[in-house]
Amino acid sequence: MKKIIALIIILIYSISLSAEKYAGEFLNLGVGVKAKSLGNAFVSIADDPTAIYWNSAGMQYSNNISFDIIHSEEYAGNLKYDAFALIYPFDNKTHLGLLLTRIGISGNPFTKLSVPEDISSVYAYKYVTYSDYAGYIAFSSKLSSKLSYGFCSKIIYKDIGNISASGLGLDIGLLFQASKKLRFGINIRDIFGTPIWWNNSNTERINPNIFAGMSIDFILPILIKPVTLSLQSDIFFENRDFTSQVHYKNTSADFHAGLKIDFSKFIKLYAGFDRKYPTTGLEISYKQFRLNYAFQSNNDLSNCHRVSLGIR
Repeated sequence: MKKIIALIIILIYSISLSAEKYAGEFLNLGVGVKAKSLGNAFVSIADDPTAIYWNSAGMQYSNNISFDIIHSEEYAGNLKYDAFALIYPFDNKTHLGLLLTRIGISGNPFTKLSVPEDISSVYAYKYVTYSDYAGYIAFSSKLSSKLSYGFCSKIIYKDIGNISASGLGLDIGLLFQASKKLRFGINIRDIFGTPIWWNNSNTERINPNIFAGMSIDFILPILIKPVTLSLQSDIFFENRDFTSQVHYKNTSADFHAGLKIDFSKFIKLYAGFDRKYPTTGLEISYKQFRLNYAFQSNNDLSNCHRVSLGIR
């Protein structure tokens, strides 16, 4: 196992040397409402259909057919984020998943200069919608009663005006149930570097990156309610410098934390930190139906609202 991990690290570093900085940033917004409520500290929990994105090994938690429909209005409504996630268990070990996402930003200006070389003469000659689409197909199984794994292939399509691009990538996830209350998760994303081919003959490559985290269950004193604390670090190898919370040479990391309180049989409360931004959320469930809402406070851009409807 140690040799395999060492080979993966060497592979990630070698690919990162030829990859573009921030080329895959649209894939880092995070999918799902529960995950957003928990500050995007979800790689070691991954117990709903968005596990396809966060950690495909987590699909093992879905013993029945389940799906989520997700809608998000972010940054004063300028960014629309929609997703559909479905998990289909063939048996106790084999699970398949399908995830479709779309990010849309409208009103992007295309500009020209009315007077050559005079920057003050710039004007917008048309406005277009910028859209990113991603389709994920995932498979998961078990190596043992405590260790699950998953593979997730993804197809990317980007469109802005008359310019478009497509790409292919692969993520690999592991989930380890160390004890009844303690779990560890890791998702190695774009493990071989994901190429993006533009129709203007340009090519970008998305760097490999890693989601790694842990979660622990305990009883909250005074309220005597079951609680889950989750922690996660997103690790990048593309020289992000001061745009990340911690950086050293080519490597940087951002941190996330979340807390879930099982308030009652039908209500769960969530809180967290997505990097430095606080998040809160609520889940209401009845029989096989679930309604989730998440809110993120962001003083730098604008607040974020997400809502999803799920059925198991």
